[in-house]
Amino acid sequence: MRERAYIKYLRSIQGASRNVVVGIGDDCAAVRLGQKGLCLLTTDTLLDGTHFQLRHCTAREVGRKAVACGLSDIASMGCKATLALVSIAFPRFTKMGFAKELFRGMQDMATKYGVTIVGGDTVSGKGPLCINVTVLGMTEGLHPLLRSGARPGDAIMVTGTLGGSILGRHLSFEPRLAEGLYLNKNFPVHSMIDISDGLSIDLGHILEESQVGAVLYQETIPISQAAYRLARTTRLSPLHHALTDGEDYELLFTLGEPSARRLLEKNPIKVLITRIGHIRKQKGLFLQGKDGRLRCMKPQGYEHR
Repeated sequence: MRERAYIKYLRSIQGASRNVVVGIGDDCAAVRLGQKGLCLLTTDTLLDGTHFQLRHCTAREVGRKAVACGLSDIASMGCKATLALVSIAFPRFTKMGFAKELFRGMQDMATKYGVTIVGGDTVSGKGPLCINVTVLGMTEGLHPLLRSGARPGDAIMVTGTLGGSILGRHLSFEPRLAEGLYLNKNFPVHSMIDISDGLSIDLGHILEESQVGAVLYQETIPISQAAYRLARTTRLSPLHHALTDGEDYELLFTLGEPSARRLLEKNPIKVLITRIGHIRKQKGLFLQGKDGRLRCMKPQGYEHR
C-alpha cells in the first residue's frame, strides 16, 4: 500500500465540516474554535525498525525525536505549538528504566519549546516499540501556511543544509518552530512544508497541491557535510542524498521574488536560508544544471508502503 494513494482515498470520502478549515492532506489540520481562532492538530507515529533502530540509539533519543517530529509539523504551518498527547505501545517485558528514559527525552524536547505534555495512553504487546505523539498548536491570529499557496514566479527557499540525516541528524534535529513563526509573522510566505520525506518529494507535494511546476538550481542546493560523507559509502552523489534522503526537518517554502530578496539580504533568523529554485506555471519538476539546461526530475524520497 502506498501512503499517498491511501491519503487521496481518505480525502475523497471525507465529509465537509464548517469547523474544519484545513483537513486531510496537509502537515496539520486546522479547526475553528468559536471566536478564539484556529486550533492546529497533528499526529505522528514512530515505529522501531522504521523510524529508529533501538540497537543503534538510546531511549532518550527516541523520545526526543517522537516529540520533535510533531513540533516540526506545527513549524511548517508557521504557528505556535502548545500541548501534546503521547501514546506508547511498549514491547512486553520493557523495563521501567527504559520507559522513564524514553519519557525524559520527550519531556526535554517539549519543555525546550514551551509545550506541555498533558496525557496519553500506554499499552504493551508482542510488537515492537511504537510511539504516537499528537501536538496541538494555535494560530494566534495568523493564517496557517499551507502546501497549496505556491504561485508562478515564487522563489523556492529552504532553511539549513540537506542530506545524510541517517548519520545522526534524524535523531538530533531541531524543529524550526521559531523560524516558521517568524517567517509567517514578517514575510508574505505563500506555501510551506517541512522536509520529512526528501526535498524533491516534499516539493512535489507543494506542486501537486498548488497545481504548478518548479525548477531547482543544482548549484545552489545546500548539501550537508553528512551527505558528502554518506556518498563515499553509497556511491551515490551528495546531490542525490540532498534531494532524496529525507528526515532533514528543514523548512521548504515559497514567496514572491521581492520578499525573497529582502529575506536573503537581511536573513533575520539564525539559520542558513538558501534560494534553490523558482515556481513556474508549467507543471513538472526540473533540475537546472551548471550549463543551464533543464532535466526533468521525478520526485523521489521516502514513502511508506
